[in-house]
Amino acid sequence: MRNKIFKYFNESELEKFGGFYKLKNEYEKIENPNSKLILVTSINPTPEGEGKTTTLIGINDCLNYFGKDSLACLRQPSMGPFFGIKGGATGSGQCEILDAEKINCGFTGDFYEIEAANNLIMSVIENEIYFNSDLNINPEKIMWKRCIDINDRSLREIKYEIKKGIEIKSGFTITAASYLMALFCLAKNKKDFKNKLENTIIAFNKKDNPVYLKQLKITDAIMLILDNALKPNLAFSKFDNPIIIHGGPFANIAHGCNSLIALIHAINKTEFVLTEAGFGSELGAEKFIDILCREANLIPDLVVLTITLKAVKHHGKTILEKNNQKYCSKELIDTGFENVKHHFDLLKKFNLNVCIIINKFDSDDLKELNYLKSKSDSLTKTAISTMWQDGPKANKIIFDLIINNVNKPKEINFIYDVNDDSISKINKLTINNYQANAVLYSEKAKEKLNSFEPYIKNFYICGAKTPFSISTSLEFVNFEKNDVLVEDIEINFAAKFIIPIYSKVFLMPGLPKEPNAKNIKLSEIKK
Repeated sequence: MRNKIFKYFNESELEKFGGFYKLKNEYEKIENPNSKLILVTSINPTPEGEGKTTTLIGINDCLNYFGKDSLACLRQPSMGPFFGIKGGATGSGQCEILDAEKINCGFTGDFYEIEAANNLIMSVIENEIYFNSDLNINPEKIMWKRCIDINDRSLREIKYEIKKGIEIKSGFTITAASYLMALFCLAKNKKDFKNKLENTIIAFNKKDNPVYLKQLKITDAIMLILDNALKPNLAFSKFDNPIIIHGGPFANIAHGCNSLIALIHAINKTEFVLTEAGFGSELGAEKFIDILCREANLIPDLVVLTITLKAVKHHGKTILEKNNQKYCSKELIDTGFENVKHHFDLLKKFNLNVCIIINKFDSDDLKELNYLKSKSDSLTKTAISTMWQDGPKANKIIFDLIINNVNKPKEINFIYDVNDDSISKINKLTINNYQANAVLYSEKAKEKLNSFEPYIKNFYICGAKTPFSISTSLEFVNFEKNDVLVEDIEINFAAKFIIPIYSKVFLMPGLPKEPNAKNIKLSEIKK
């Protein structure tokens, strides 16, 4: 057992699980209100990379190296993007989690167990229909879907007959976007999870009354399947610092935060806690603040906005080439920096304390890098990180940046009031976050909202859109205002999410032409 674990956890709190550990303790509430919570987010992602996970691991290593008690919390990677287009999500260089391949490919089995529990629910719903049970479930009003942790576009919509004359139209989501995953990551502990699960609407009967999961009488079976999964996982950085990895919702089609159970563990154990929100701040950070912070009554002491020179120039190139403009490197940086400003301004609207970290690539031009830093310094305190190359010893500037800028605001300015009606909440989110001039609704979306309105009061809004643009469409990358169409609505009754779906964003991704699965070489991994 690594000695550093005993700095944060007693041996009785740990359970060996393969090459990793499970945390056994249960917490009813946050018991360490003085812990400093740091959220790591970024600008819109590009193929060049921004490095949120690298930054988070690096900051955690820096804080520990220079004498502070710090724990990091991360989402578990999904095998969908690992074998699809994105690759792994465990950092790299000097900021990598040990045993990365195992973590990227199944880890301790949490995703499999969530998948099994989720699909058992759907199987029992259909079994009630098959045997004409007293629940009298309407086959056309099932509010649950199956899930699987691979990218498979053919499973987005499926149609099958469960008995003669009864046809089901349904589909699969990827496990990271499943309703159960969202609930898994918003529960404070097993008791809270069980209570929320039991009171989840899973269907409507033929009299149009809701059917709750507790009426299926399988709650204990679900809890049995998830007994180990609900315990957070403990892994280690290259510098032997513990990192809690638990839960894994995507931010473009779910809420993009690690589990609240993991976060409460970390907050109760240490002075500094780092957590990451997926994709850009208009997606992951917004959902962390508007959903998770409300659910847990948390306020981040600091938000770190992560950028790279390459990513900023990529945004600049995209905009300038779309407008058929010629450019030099300075114009690329100036134009691309508008993306940085937009995300910074959005985070400040929440009344949050923000600093910027620039991840340095070995190939970065130092003159360009310093020019980018000067622009960033005009917004807020900024540091250039060489954590990827050099590790914590050479990066006291990162330690100083964090220590000198941790300052909890008295309150958060949320984008919407959770007690507002659904249309008002969606409109406020879309206009304030996604560059909308006006919000339009398809007939399908309006019909669903009207139908479910009595049951979705006080629900959160969890937008599903492209992560690659501040707006809801890749057509609008130059920050111009546009009319936005809500094409469809999904309701996650488990996590209490209203999910407006903008343009073509799928809850089940497809594989690219050349999936990353073809690049996996077992012989190289074993070396």
